[in-house]
Amino acid sequence: MLAHFIDSKPFQCGYFKDQESLFEEYLLEDMSEIEFEYLLAHGMRHFGDYYFRPRCHDCYQCIPIRVRAEDFKITRRQKRALRSCENVMVKMGVPKYTDEKFDLYIRHKKKFSTLQDDVEDEQNFRLSFYVNTNFGVEFEYYINDKLVGVALGDHTSNTFSAIYTFYYAEDSKLSLGTFSILKQLEFCQQKGVKFFYLGYYIGENQSLKYKGDFRPNEIYIDQSWRPFRNAKGEYLIPQNNVLWRNTDTLVKAKVEQYQEQVNPSKRNENLFF
Repeated sequence: MLAHFIDSKPFQCGYFKDQESLFEEYLLEDMSEIEFEYLLAHGMRHFGDYYFRPRCHDCYQCIPIRVRAEDFKITRRQKRALRSCENVMVKMGVPKYTDEKFDLYIRHKKKFSTLQDDVEDEQNFRLSFYVNTNFGVEFEYYINDKLVGVALGDHTSNTFSAIYTFYYAEDSKLSLGTFSILKQLEFCQQKGVKFFYLGYYIGENQSLKYKGDFRPNEIYIDQSWRPFRNAKGEYLIPQNNVLWRNTDTLVKAKVEQYQEQVNPSKRNENLFF
């Protein structure tokens, strides 16, 4: 794997107006599957070759969250979301750019004006979601042959990472966002994928708090994954203690030290973060 370190600078937080964000950032190329799984297990996210995780000085509310796919228990509300989308047809394949998808993405951003990201034009859209997608998988959602949603993710032997979902439908009763996550979890269960990564959970932000509703789940705090909410929805960690201080260093690690997150049969590769 080739790593290019980025000299990060603080910028306006997209979730809290009174905060500044600071990222630990890299441009990474030629990554193996085991290296990718290692990064996910340590709170990394990515758009294309750009990899990042929060390292803010005064705020620690972005918490990596994941679900053990085989243990997932659907809730009544999530069952209603499935029923609301019973006429949605799902297609899967490798990520493939089209102008129709970019137009749908722009409509999605205009509808959900609270969304914060730097993907504003076609070039950045392509680079973020449709370039160097070595582990990429794409879900397309159709109603009467019309594209109404797209979900982009990464799939390895042991992991699935939900990268981004965008959608737009005239019928406000459709729960396409929840439906999309459920379809990705269903895919994980069919493929025997162990961990489903949802990105970052923020308890004080409604745009990200919903991720805790897919349970039982785990969060990454104190340099380890710990049970957060059980299948009944009970919090196993007091919510006021749910903070992630990104203090661990991604250093060269042996596979034997990583057996919890990665299939131990893969013993012939080394990580050099």
